[in-house]
Amino acid sequence: MVKLTDMGFSKDLVCETIVSTYNVDGAVNAAPMGLKIQDEEHLTLSIFNTASTCHNLKAKQCAAINLTRNIEVFYKSTFKEANPDGKVPSEWFVKAVVVEAPKLRFAETVIEVTAVELPSVGVDRTEFCCKVERVDSSTQYPQFYCRAMPLTVEAIIHATRVQAFINKPQKQQEVTELVNTIQHCADVVGRVAPNSDYTVVLVDLLERIDSWRAKP
Repeated sequence: MVKLTDMGFSKDLVCETIVSTYNVDGAVNAAPMGLKIQDEEHLTLSIFNTASTCHNLKAKQCAAINLTRNIEVFYKSTFKEANPDGKVPSEWFVKAVVVEAPKLRFAETVIEVTAVELPSVGVDRTEFCCKVERVDSSTQYPQFYCRAMPLTVEAIIHATRVQAFINKPQKQQEVTELVNTIQHCADVVGRVAPNSDYTVVLVDLLERIDSWRAKP
């Protein structure tokens, strides 16, 4: 089996992935999640109790962890409203091989895991230990480094905080700082990757933030 460290996981390093699960009604759920390696066979995941992924892991005790450089997938699984029908397209997924979860059909690597809930780490989060059951990893050519990918991911993560804080008067200074950071990311991406999928995502993201501001 491919080792987790071979895929870039490292002790105390939060690795951004797409975690996919089935909802109670059988619909596909997918959301960006940061995971940490515990050892070569286990990953840890801390999730807000209100998240669908948290509910699904408690119910099904399994998931698919998808590693992908596809920025559209990362963006549209973060902000479901960016999809035409307001949810992640089901055609992006197929059933995993050994666990009851959907896996991203065009991910570079899929890690199928079973999940066990750990003792509470706080009032608002649940922590899970995920045991690796299967790894599917395609052969990839070495990837060059471009600043556009991490900057776009950073902007998307910041935007989730903007969405949560934008209507809270006591958080307006933080919102302003976050939006300025997102705009800076967009400016740099516009220089290093003009007319790319990254710029398309960031233009849509900034318009989405403006729409949040316009809501009463």
